Amino acid sequence: MTKQEIEHITKEPHFQKIIQESDFYFLKGQKALKDWLQLELTEQMKDDLIRLSSDYTQFLEIAEMNPEIEKIKERLFEIIAYCDNRAKDKSKYNQYDDDRILADASVRMGNWVEGLVKFKFKHVEITGKSILNAFNYLLAPKDNCTILSENHRQMVSVNLLKKPYSPANFIQDLQSFFDQYKLIVQNQDNYTYLISSLVYAFRTEWIEEVIGLMASDGTGWQENAMILESNFEGLVIWNSKKPSGGQKTLNFLKDKIKEGQSFPLYYSSKGQVEYKANITDFAISQKELSGKNWENKNIKHYQSKFEDYKDDKKNAYILFLAESIEKISPKPISDFKFFGKFSKPTQDNLSPIKEIENDEEVFKPVLRMTKNPNTALNQILFGPPGTGKTYHTVNEALRLTGLSISDLTRIQIKEEFDKKVKEGQVVFTTFHQSMSYEEFIEGIKPIEPEKDGDEVIYRVEAGVFKKLSIEASFDIARFRKSKETAEALDFSNLYDLFIEEVQEKLINEEEVELKTKSGGTVLIDSISQQGNIIIKHHNGTRTYTVSKARLTKLQAAIESLDSVSNINDEFREVIGGSNSSAYWSVLNAIKQITKRVNGKVEEKSYTYNDKVEVVKKMTKEDFNTVKGKNYVLIIDEINRGNVSQIFGELITLIEEDKRLGKNESLEAILPYSKEKFGVPPNLYIIGTMNTADRSVEALDTALRRRFSFTEMPPRYDLEGLDYKFAGSTGSDILKKLNKRIEKLLDRDHLIGHSYFLLSEQEKQQPETKLFDSFYRNIIPLLQEYFFGDYAKIGAVLGSGFVYTENDSDQAEFATGYENEDFAEKDIYQIIDYRLNQPGNQYIQSGMSFEKAIRLLMNQQLEQEIES
Repeated sequence: MTKQEIEHITKEPHFQKIIQESDFYFLKGQKALKDWLQLELTEQMKDDLIRLSSDYTQFLEIAEMNPEIEKIKERLFEIIAYCDNRAKDKSKYNQYDDDRILADASVRMGNWVEGLVKFKFKHVEITGKSILNAFNYLLAPKDNCTILSENHRQMVSVNLLKKPYSPANFIQDLQSFFDQYKLIVQNQDNYTYLISSLVYAFRTEWIEEVIGLMASDGTGWQENAMILESNFEGLVIWNSKKPSGGQKTLNFLKDKIKEGQSFPLYYSSKGQVEYKANITDFAISQKELSGKNWENKNIKHYQSKFEDYKDDKKNAYILFLAESIEKISPKPISDFKFFGKFSKPTQDNLSPIKEIENDEEVFKPVLRMTKNPNTALNQILFGPPGTGKTYHTVNEALRLTGLSISDLTRIQIKEEFDKKVKEGQVVFTTFHQSMSYEEFIEGIKPIEPEKDGDEVIYRVEAGVFKKLSIEASFDIARFRKSKETAEALDFSNLYDLFIEEVQEKLINEEEVELKTKSGGTVLIDSISQQGNIIIKHHNGTRTYTVSKARLTKLQAAIESLDSVSNINDEFREVIGGSNSSAYWSVLNAIKQITKRVNGKVEEKSYTYNDKVEVVKKMTKEDFNTVKGKNYVLIIDEINRGNVSQIFGELITLIEEDKRLGKNESLEAILPYSKEKFGVPPNLYIIGTMNTADRSVEALDTALRRRFSFTEMPPRYDLEGLDYKFAGSTGSDILKKLNKRIEKLLDRDHLIGHSYFLLSEQEKQQPETKLFDSFYRNIIPLLQEYFFGDYAKIGAVLGSGFVYTENDSDQAEFATGYENEDFAEKDIYQIIDYRLNQPGNQYIQSGMSFEKAIRLLMNQQLEQEIES
């Protein structure tokens, strides 16, 4: 750090703003803090704040319900927005146009809130010197600085100032060091901020610390872990290796935790970093774990014994408490600088990070882990056409799956939605007059023959709703992983392994022989397209099909094949009519594989039938521990189908207290499969209803009782309606139309805002979009609404759009049918301003689409033209 370097860097805009600022640079932050300290509160409020400040989650919950606490929250969040670059909703609360911030402190919001309460009431000491240093600086900037971290102050003292660190003398030592550069600021209150900024501009000369960790892990478990149920405050994740750098690395991270900060744990795969966990605490032994207060919080995956954190292959060395997991924009590992001599992680190693190039980009998450909202399991969005009901279901579905979309563009939102649909976590369907129970729940359907000449067979097939319910239940089972579930999954994997081995032998034209119960043998003839095993006898021509679904049932029902005395009776009792000998042979062969691989095989994808068998074995306790992902069924135009017929007996089962695992849970025997079926608690249903098709009141009463209804009326406050055309705004035109429609009809037949929304580019020439909307959407809707009553359409649109024929053009009726009533009736025509349209002939001289809009808005054309 030379004088020339100082002179050069202080010419940059940021430093010039500090130097030339006539007021204290953080005057708004200072005022906000002083206002908080001077705020008079009752003793009861003081007690409430002290109690709530130690539980940030509860503080936020109470603020939502209590207006007084909400106002205090707003005050505190504004102060924090001046202190920390990582502050929640910083851009909302920070009143500076340039969002100026004291420091990039990374202190957790809960610690800031608790610190502000402690600073006001002085009831206990503030833990975390960064917090106290921030408040002291705002109140007395000449005697303090914005180097908030005690760890950083120590490094600055030793490595830059070349002095032992003395907390009491640090500011004086810092100022003395910079006296040599003779820096001048317009307001002396800004001097310590200027020299603090210079310290960080030359950070490479003094800083050498661990700011976070990186693990190598491309298994993708983080995708599910981003979803956190509303009752959890965080989750425990673990690693089997100690961080490189040993105790030195851990000491850096411990200092951050003491300061109330979090640190990032990044996950890399194939040279890219895509996930980041925000770590608020950690433990490396049973002693450390016992000393934490994690058991007093609601922490997902928490176990009191350190030794219980393990899987089939590894034991935990270090436990991390993560408050969130985020998916970030992919960033190359080369952008991360590692501490000391350490390099990028391999396998389970944890590499310490000291620096990240363009680190502001790393902290912009693509998807955040969010807590599942307490949203109704069954909801219907209703409103007139064009109010964004279907559009909104995309946002709502992603929100229910636990993804925050606040920072995403519409294109990114749609990409994430399409991804969820492809993965099967979200299903979109539309009800219509032909929709049936058989399509939605289950029904008997024909199955295409495997080869020409074979008979068409019929099978019970699951519908949209039943399939999604099984998927949602199975996801809970995978998290729960009970003994019964594990056995069913292992058998599925073993079956697939058996099929692979058989196919390899058949391809090599080897004979595949299986033992029978009687001591004889049968042959595997082939594997069908459906993955079933075709068995035949030696020198025989007749074949027998052995299906995976039936084998799975046998595996679950019969513990030991040796205990089977009469295979015909015992097998038929489980799977009905079949060739019992063939099934025994295959099941016996698969059990031999079990002995060979010790029951451990590589996990593969599971068929729908596998999942059905697993779900059958689930208990109420399994469903009570809801750790699976949320699944979402979107039913567009739900009122266009016969809901009672489509849902059938399941209309009761979708109620929240009737869901599987609940005290009042119910299961129904389905009419086709004769199997028990219930609806899991992690399946959400979102319906949309166009009130212009059918009013809410006319909807099936049973459906109304079981759904939460959210009205989506036209909105007039949207930015896309804020443009000028024909002397009015888009919002005003829409509002005028809807007031007239509501007078003539009702609110169910209004026009939605989507027909008037314009992008910033379209606002440059609004007539193009409006012109198209009027003739493609708005006028056809009005014709439908008023059943061809053009007098009412004219009352809505005005004479610029509806032409009344002159009396002189009265029709001449046939002899014997003259009627004065007919003669008096006016005839109306739609005026069409589009080129080469039949309605062109009714355009009046000097008229245009713009003037027609002015008439619609009751403007005087002559006066407008003259002016």
